[in-house]
Amino acid sequence: MIELPEVSDQDVQWACKVLGLPESAFSGADGADPRLGVLRENATLDVEACPGSGKTTLLVAKLAILARHWNAAERGICVLSHTNAARREIERKLGATSEGQRLLSYPHYVGTIHGFVNEYLALPWLRSKGITIEAVDDDICLNWRWKRLPFVTRRALEQRRQSIHRLRYQNSDFDLGDIPWGKGGVLGKSSQTYQNMQGVCRDSYGAGLYCHDEMFVWASDLLDRHPEVVRHLRQRFPLLLIDEVQDNSESQSRLLQRIFMAGDRPVTRQRIGDQNQAIYAYEGQDGAATDSFPVEDIKWTLPNSYRFGNSVAALANPLGVSPHGLVGQGGVGRSGEPELVGRHAIFLVDDDSAGRVIDEYVAYLRQEFGAAELSSGDFTAVGAVHRTHKDDNLPYSIRHYWPEYDPEISGAEPRPKTLLQYLAAGRRLAELSGETSDLVEKLAQGLLRLARLMSPETAIGTRKRNHRYVMELLEGNKGALETYLSLVRIFAVSRLVPVQVRWDAEYKQLFEELGRVLSAADATPAAANEFLAWSEIGGGDPAKAKQNNVLKDATQEPAIKVRVGSIHSVKGETHTATLVLETFYYAHHLKELKPWLLGQNQGGNGRSDRIKQRLRLHYVAMTRAARLLCLAMRADAFDDAEIGRLRENGWRVARITLNGIDWVE
Repeated sequence: MIELPEVSDQDVQWACKVLGLPESAFSGADGADPRLGVLRENATLDVEACPGSGKTTLLVAKLAILARHWNAAERGICVLSHTNAARREIERKLGATSEGQRLLSYPHYVGTIHGFVNEYLALPWLRSKGITIEAVDDDICLNWRWKRLPFVTRRALEQRRQSIHRLRYQNSDFDLGDIPWGKGGVLGKSSQTYQNMQGVCRDSYGAGLYCHDEMFVWASDLLDRHPEVVRHLRQRFPLLLIDEVQDNSESQSRLLQRIFMAGDRPVTRQRIGDQNQAIYAYEGQDGAATDSFPVEDIKWTLPNSYRFGNSVAALANPLGVSPHGLVGQGGVGRSGEPELVGRHAIFLVDDDSAGRVIDEYVAYLRQEFGAAELSSGDFTAVGAVHRTHKDDNLPYSIRHYWPEYDPEISGAEPRPKTLLQYLAAGRRLAELSGETSDLVEKLAQGLLRLARLMSPETAIGTRKRNHRYVMELLEGNKGALETYLSLVRIFAVSRLVPVQVRWDAEYKQLFEELGRVLSAADATPAAANEFLAWSEIGGGDPAKAKQNNVLKDATQEPAIKVRVGSIHSVKGETHTATLVLETFYYAHHLKELKPWLLGQNQGGNGRSDRIKQRLRLHYVAMTRAARLLCLAMRADAFDDAEIGRLRENGWRVARITLNGIDWVE
């Protein structure tokens, strides 16, 4: 245990000043803002924070105050999440302060759960066994294993529609778990097929190749064999803060509890999350079972949203699996415009008119917002299903609304399939963050992927800083290094968007040469050629450019940009306006949630896992909007009486046809 500093009024005022916030930012005008209590609390607690409650700002402020008074030279604060959002926020808001610099250096740790497990447990343990770590990367590792399976085993797996992802082990004995086989059966563990699968997993362990989640296997193995490691980690990190805790898997929660909380002398732990936004949980699993969140006896609730007003709060709150009773305290425009009460809309479409809905959404934005908000606002269209595009059960995915949509470059962590998609994904990330480094990293990541395709046997993985890794690999080749830096200047600094003629005649060859240098390959195999091939990204009407999954409408002034993506890709974001698109998974998502939209149901406790996951996904989607919320649904989802109830609940309703839009009055 460690005695944490008391947070004074002066500390709170200082944090507000450093973060550029008004003095009452954490107390509220009446001094009753529950965030102030969380900021001052030094005991173990769970914070249930609604969307837009300012939890990231609260976390950064708390860390800044703690760093200001932290005197332990060899004991630190451990801050864990699923992304590096907290670290980036510290760098952005506190980077110029001594407190921020201390937080990002020894003895503290601010990063991802995977990064922590790798750095302090799994990788040191594996290296102590004499293993050289070549790559911790799902794609590299699984492809390595698949290629080394005997042909007859690969064939057997393919015939039973078992994917490459079955080649993952669950413990240090390389147990693959139960693999469905035949009609209602499982693959026998003594069978040659199972033994072959287990064998390539064991071989990849010796070769230093691992999937990301397998690091938890080796971290647990270390604790099994050396339980004293727990005592050392608790001594090093007496305070643990976990952000976005609702997205922890069972294996993550179980390991973190074992390290920090189980048994005698647990650390002080403060967790922040929202069980209603647990959209990464596996179907059939209601979050972590071992160490569930929140614990009622130590729960603090932040129900006030500073993102949206009460009109959005009233529409979204029923979709919370455990409704917070959202209180909307935002929704004000950039120039003080009032909340858009009564303007939130549902667009009804059929198979033929779905392709018009984004255009009608843009027209509606122009109707509802002034020039200042239109030119600087963040407008989005999102859907639950974005990768699959089928011709039945329309609208099936985002691509039914927008055929040019490219799912491979969507998301905070895109997974492109071509080098051009890497560049497009990089431009998208750079536009969101304003940081050229995001584009540089994607360019470098794509180049490393090309090198692996040229020579799969080459031990080239990925790193936290891919650009630096490429620079290190090219250090002894002056010409190749100059070529690489030239491409960085062209595509990342100057933000060039290539045309096909120039790509085929020049840039493709330059990247190919660099790939050969990195991989030491003599030839370019077919897979690498496909990766380098030209592919159209965007196109269509120049006044309605569609590129990098962003529709830019310049038919009028000012031009408007609408980002299109999955619901997962916008989690944690705030939008000026959000359009939520109906998609299909076993049934149409929003149609299944019709009773909640009509005000007939509230919450999801006791409902099926699938319904709860639909609720969480669309709760996240509907709580992104600060000013205007729109839905697109099938016209046959509602009868006339139900449309009347939607309007009574605060929705405007319009039917979109091939001839235009018809508002129900």
